[in-house]
Amino acid sequence: MKVDIWSDVVCPWCYIGKRRFESALDTFEHRDQVEIHWRSFELDPKASHSSEQTLNELLPRSMV
Repeated sequence: MKVDIWSDVVCPWCYIGKRRFESALDTFEHRDQVEIHWRSFELDPKASHSSEQTLNELLPRSMV
């Protein structure tokens, strides 16, 4: 089985989904038959490349 996963590397929800997928795959009986292709996808192309806020300040704001 081939699985294509499109994900934004800076998205906290994408990270949670990645971890849940990996956990589910660990319990899948045929996991050795799964071919995973991770693909990059930028959720917000207009997002600033830098910020004066710390990561701890930004993360709660992104989950609203």
